[in-house]
Amino acid sequence: MLLAYTEKFGMVGKQEIEHLIADYPSQRREALKVKTILIARESAEVTDLIHLNKVLTKLPEGDKGFLGQTRRVRENVEEICRQQIRLNTISRAVLREPIAQLLYTEIENFCHRIGGFHEPLVSEFRKAAENWLKIAQRQLEQARAVTTKEPTPQVFRAGDPVNREQEAFVPRYAVMGELEKQIMLATGCPGLVVYARRRMGKSTLLRNLNGFIPGSVLPVFNSMQEPQLFISLKNWAGAIAQNLGKQVPGFRPSAQTPQDLPGLFNYLSECNTWLEKEEKRILLEIDEYENIDLKIGEKVFPQDLLATIRESIQSHRRITWIFAGSHEISELKNAPWTSYLVSARTLEVPMFTPGETRLLLTEPLKYSTLWEKDDPRRPRFAAEFWGDGGIERIHNEAGGWPHLVQLIAETIVDLMNDEDTREVNAELMERALDKAIISGHNVLYELVRRECALPGEWEYLSAFRKSEFQPPPGDKAIYRSLRRRLLVAEENGRWRLRVPLMLRWLRQRG
Repeated sequence: MLLAYTEKFGMVGKQEIEHLIADYPSQRREALKVKTILIARESAEVTDLIHLNKVLTKLPEGDKGFLGQTRRVRENVEEICRQQIRLNTISRAVLREPIAQLLYTEIENFCHRIGGFHEPLVSEFRKAAENWLKIAQRQLEQARAVTTKEPTPQVFRAGDPVNREQEAFVPRYAVMGELEKQIMLATGCPGLVVYARRRMGKSTLLRNLNGFIPGSVLPVFNSMQEPQLFISLKNWAGAIAQNLGKQVPGFRPSAQTPQDLPGLFNYLSECNTWLEKEEKRILLEIDEYENIDLKIGEKVFPQDLLATIRESIQSHRRITWIFAGSHEISELKNAPWTSYLVSARTLEVPMFTPGETRLLLTEPLKYSTLWEKDDPRRPRFAAEFWGDGGIERIHNEAGGWPHLVQLIAETIVDLMNDEDTREVNAELMERALDKAIISGHNVLYELVRRECALPGEWEYLSAFRKSEFQPPPGDKAIYRSLRRRLLVAEENGRWRLRVPLMLRWLRQRG
C-alpha cells in the first residue's frame, strides 16, 4: 500500500517514506523496503550505465536481512560502472568489442549472483539488470558492427608511453631479464639507473613490468613530470608515500603521510619491515629523474634528498630505487649524482632488434588481456600485410628507434584506411614515409635539432642535406655528443646519419 501511494503521489510519497523511517520505528522496515524498491526501479531507467553508482548510493543499509546485503549490491554494480567507463573512454573500434563483451558478461554474472539475495533485492534488481543487459547488448552490437567495417585495426601509437592492453607493445626481454636479475639479489639491489635516448621506450618499459617480473615484486611508478612530485620537497615526500600505498594495499604505516625527509625515511623503514615479513619487494621507479637535478639547481629540493635516497638504498634492502632518464648520470650538473649513487647499476634500453620490430608489427596486442590467449579475434598482421620486405624496410627506415617504428606503422595503417586498400606496396610505403616526417615533425626536431647543445653541432648535421657522407667532426665534444645521441654510423672511416627517416626529415623539413 505504501508503495502504491508513493508511485501515485511521487515526491510527496517519497517524503512520507523518509518521515516514516525517521519517526516511526514500527513502520521503519517497511518504509526501507519500499525505498529500496524505488531505487532499484530508478536504476532500471538509466540510459548510461556509468550513472548506476550515483543512483545506488541512496540504498539504505542495515545489519539483517536484505539491508545487510545492499552494500554487496553496490559493490557488484560498481564493477559494472567501471567497465562502462572503460568502454566510454575507448575510441578505437578494435578495442571496444572485447570491453563491451566484458561489460555484458559482468551484468550477466550480476543476474546470477543476485539470485542468492533476499527480497526485494532479487526481484527488483533482476528486472533492473534485464534493462542494463539491453543497453550492454546494444553497445556490443554497435562495437561489432564498427569492427567489421574497419578495414585495418589501428593499434599503433607513436606518442605517450604505451598501454599494452590497448596499443601495440613488445616486451624488452633483454632489459627486463637483467632488471629481474638485479632486483632479486639476495643482499638487495644497490639501485638502478635506466638510461635511454628520448623516445626509446623507457617509460613504456617501466609502466608495463607487471607480468614480466616475479609476482612478489611490486612496481611503484612515479613520474617527475607530475606537478605533485616537483613543486616542493613536502609534496614529493607525500606523493612518493601515497603512490607506494596504492600499490601495496596491505601495508598500514603507523605514521601519517610524510612531509619531510625524516618522515619519508621512517615511512620507508616501516614499509621495508612489512615487505620482509610478507616476503615481497618494491621497485620504487622515478621516471624523468633529471628533473630532480633541475629542482636541486633551482633550490626547490635540497641536496640532502640524494643523501636520504642513498641511505635508503643501503638500509632498505627490500626496496629497489630505479632512476630512469634520457641523460647519462654524468651529464647532471647540479649535484654529484655519481657520488651518491656510486653503487647503482646502469641498464641501457637499446633500439629495437629486427625481431622486436617484427613481433610489434605482426603481434601488436599479443600481451593484452582483453582477449583470451587463443582468441582468433585478437588483432594480428601477417608479415605479407606489410609488403615484400616491408617489415625490414620499416625497421631500417626507423633505425630500430621504437617511437619511429610505431610512427611509420601508424602512418601506413592510416593511409590504408583512408584509401580503403589492403596492400602495402612500394608507392604507398614512400608516401607513408613522407607523411611520417610531417606528423612526426616535433619528435624529429627534438631528436635531431633541439638536442644540439654545442656550437657547430647543428651545422655539422645540417651538412648531411647535401652529402650522404662526411668525415667525422674534428671537435672532440661534437664527436662524443653525436655518438652518444645515436645519430651517426661509420662506414669506411666516414660518417652518415644512422636513421634514414631523420635524413628524409632533414632534407625535406629540417
